[in-house]
Amino acid sequence: MKRIIIIVFLIGIYFGCTTTIPIRFPKFPEDVQGKKLRDVLDGKKKIAVVAKDLPPAVRVVLDRRGLASEWRETIRSAMKTILEEYGYYAVIDIDSRSQRYEELARTQTGITRKQLALGQEFAVDHLFFVNMTALPRVECKIEMLTDPLAVSIVALQLAMAASDKDTNVKTNQPVALPTGVLYLTVFVEGTLVNVETGKSLSYSVQEPYRLENQVGNVQCPSELVAFHNALESATKKIADKLSPKVVTINLPLEKDDDMVKIDDKETKKTINILLKDGINWVKAGDIEQAIQSWQSALDESGGTSPSAYWNLAIAKWYLGDMEQALKYFEQASLRGGPKFLNSEKRKVIALFKQEKKRMEEEKD
Repeated sequence: MKRIIIIVFLIGIYFGCTTTIPIRFPKFPEDVQGKKLRDVLDGKKKIAVVAKDLPPAVRVVLDRRGLASEWRETIRSAMKTILEEYGYYAVIDIDSRSQRYEELARTQTGITRKQLALGQEFAVDHLFFVNMTALPRVECKIEMLTDPLAVSIVALQLAMAASDKDTNVKTNQPVALPTGVLYLTVFVEGTLVNVETGKSLSYSVQEPYRLENQVGNVQCPSELVAFHNALESATKKIADKLSPKVVTINLPLEKDDDMVKIDDKETKKTINILLKDGINWVKAGDIEQAIQSWQSALDESGGTSPSAYWNLAIAKWYLGDMEQALKYFEQASLRGGPKFLNSEKRKVIALFKQEKKRMEEEKD
């Protein structure tokens, strides 16, 4: 997975100023976690998010602090939002089925037949449970902090003095003051369950969230604010482990072809006009028309234009026709050779093959 990230980064830098077609594909967590996630997902994407009821002992304490009512709506909304933002899952809203939802939310044990049956009833592929496993830990400290605004003012004064070459400018150095800082640790677990197979994958979060008061205010910051923010932070960490993240890479197009093996200058000119015409159609948002232009360029070249093959490969990848895209990539490589197929284009093809393999594995 690290190799894929590096490839995407390098391609983005190299082709930053070239006309491109955006390709979206999911990036899975790295190493063993990603393999387990693939196994549980089994290529399916429809999920429902369920916030489980608080354990009784936890609820009693949080009720006293005025935090219990924040749990379900905050965690469920935050979890749904981040999963939708990652773009892989189709998040199905089951909130309207309140009675049946409550049956799922109140189940504190492991994955049961009833849960799986309800998942099938909701017509989802997976249930995404979010559960608080222990009472949040709260710790308030007094720390010496400096006002960021004061630091910025001093930096600005020094910069102005340097530009004026005035070494006599006096600045008031910011003073560190005792300030209340709240550390709130929530113990939250996310569990992804495949409704059909019963396979599941869990990830737990137990990292403290830090909330500072206004510099100089030694009172402990708001627990309610810290609790809300800590839950949102926890959902992000859970999503990083239990959800692929759809990323976009802009793949380069060829606007001309100086390698086509045709002697007639007018035909070469026509080929380049058709290649540029296809790019103009891409800019206009019409991939099908772009394909027609590039196919015409390929026909004019007698099937020898590596640039036309390359553009057609990218377009077919964009449309999801991976088999045809592979054939066009192979022809672009064959017709263009090492001179056409530079290191950056090789990275694109390597990325394509990895994505094609992933899609085939999901279908099996």
